[in-house]
Amino acid sequence: MSWEEMYTCSATCPCGKGKITQTSYGDDWNRYKDGPVVIECEECAKKYKVEEVTHHGLLASDGSWSTYYLTPKDYPDYEGPKESDLYPATRNQYQDFPVWLIENYTEDELRGVLNQLKNTTSSAKLTGIAAGIREAHKKAKKTVRVGEIAKTVEAALEKYPEHVGNKIQREEIRKKESDARAAYVKEKRKHQTVIDLQR
Repeated sequence: MSWEEMYTCSATCPCGKGKITQTSYGDDWNRYKDGPVVIECEECAKKYKVEEVTHHGLLASDGSWSTYYLTPKDYPDYEGPKESDLYPATRNQYQDFPVWLIENYTEDELRGVLNQLKNTTSSAKLTGIAAGIREAHKKAKKTVRVGEIAKTVEAALEKYPEHVGNKIQREEIRKKESDARAAYVKEKRKHQTVIDLQR
């Protein structure tokens, strides 16, 4: 089934000589999608680029929607602190489970989990963080045996002091990055224009 053009929304561009458009499409399955927002003005296309910001509702059923902005092409990119500049990408539990533990739990949290593991014979009795680690261990290592989980947690604790990019370190840079990006966006909004597309 092919997508068919349903309608086109438009707005007057900043110079007033042309238009900014977006075409919406539908198919036989009652699915709909929006095409790209296009600056159909040679003069404004040289000065601006279109940026899309997607918003999500509180619930999945609320869906999502987009706001489009005209941004001057010469506006500088974000150059503040970034987690990716300091630390490698975080591992997932299937790549290196001990490192995954280091990047997602503090040393104290892991010591608490190890204490629980040493005081039980059944992983089914684990609670809190330990129960979460048990489930992750089951997916990654295909076992929930107390002894095996304990070995993995011990391996993480052994590596912890030398590992660059543990949970606390990453949370610190994430907070700095979040604050810096919020300040960057606040200033950037002063130089952007919301594209008010109308049918």
